[in-house]
Amino acid sequence: MGVAGPGKSVDAVLRRRPDEHPFAIPVAPGTQGLWLIRVTPTPLGDVLKRSEGGAFVYDVYAHCRDDEGGRPWLRTFRRFNSAVAWAAQHERDIFELIAKNSPEPEPWPPPQ
Repeated sequence: MGVAGPGKSVDAVLRRRPDEHPFAIPVAPGTQGLWLIRVTPTPLGDVLKRSEGGAFVYDVYAHCRDDEGGRPWLRTFRRFNSAVAWAAQHERDIFELIAKNSPEPEPWPPPQ
């Protein structure tokens, strides 16, 4: 039995499986941290992974721009799949919010 050093937790994070969901597409292939939520061909929102209090959380944003030019924040989750599933379940409400705001300035999918 030994003492767990600081590298032990880093190893655990590095061996963690990447976040995946059928409705979430990484904005750049092979990356983690920002995903586009798309249930239909029309983008619904974005999920942003960030660190909070030593753990990761997932923020859901609508795929549009508000009056200040930012994406409207919708909700924060502790699990990636919960964030994407919630957005898919609230698709109608999110699309209503998108219709009331400005569209995203960049096209999706991005030009190759």
